[in-house]
Amino acid sequence: PRERRVLLASTLGWMLDGMDVTLYAMVIGELLRELELSTAQAGLLASVTLIASAGGGVLVGVIADRAGRQKALMLSIAVYSVFTAACGLSHGILELAAFRFLVGLGMGGEWATGAALVSETWRPEYRGKALGVMQSGFAIGYALAAVIAALVMPLWGWRAVFFAGILPALLTLWI
Repeated sequence: PRERRVLLASTLGWMLDGMDVTLYAMVIGELLRELELSTAQAGLLASVTLIASAGGGVLVGVIADRAGRQKALMLSIAVYSVFTAACGLSHGILELAAFRFLVGLGMGGEWATGAALVSETWRPEYRGKALGVMQSGFAIGYALAAVIAALVMPLWGWRAVFFAGILPALLTLWI
């Protein structure tokens, strides 16, 4: 039962992480118009998130070693959720870049912590399969982002799509 709970929490975290980071790709066309971004600037914003995820993996990995994996997992999910929602408050490239950087820190931290938790709790003969299940969560999150964008953006615009990114923070209550 503990193995399954850890796998479920880590997979949901990674799935919702994938959703939050992908919401940006779903609204990029609107951002280009409204914030008057160039395609190079939009690409740079995506890169900022991914580069920050590398730092987030290291930073939250250290936190996980000191404060515990569960707390680190909760922290990373809260960080990427809150700052995805904050992206909806952006009025320029600098604000958006700062928020996307912080999304990346949480994203990298979630994957590193979730993978460590799964690796530490699953028996060696099932560990690879369990990590594969966890990794598949990202693709489901990508699809979820597309559904959210399709349903929310036509009614309330790109900002509301980002606001939907706060929902993963509710997962921390269960974890």
